[in-house]
Amino acid sequence: MKNTIKIIALALVLVMSVMTLAACAKTLSGKYQATVFGNGTVLTFDGSKVTIAITVLGQEVGSLEAGYEIKDDKISFNFTDVESADAAIKTFVEALEEPVDFEEGEDYIKIAGTKYNKAKD
Repeated sequence: MKNTIKIIALALVLVMSVMTLAACAKTLSGKYQATVFGNGTVLTFDGSKVTIAITVLGQEVGSLEAGYEIKDDKISFNFTDVESADAAIKTFVEALEEPVDFEEGEDYIKIAGTKYNKAKD
């Protein structure tokens, strides 16, 4: 009986340790944007999800939700429902199919060399 209790207690400690480490994963919050001549990309982060919206002359032409993970100065995206996405979104997704370089500053992030400034709410 004592061995069973020890095994259960050890299992609970291991589960709690894994959950604690998972909770420490780097996440972003808020809206970041990169705009060139009125065309651009808006990334809206909320926990482990990001919504990517492509704009042309200030009008949204398509958007897509994805999961993401930041690890060792790299960011990787887990895109879903790409087949139904707009062509502009598909082009964006193709560039980010593999983990890419990631940098975070005080009011910006840089993904694959593109700087996204924190949007003013």
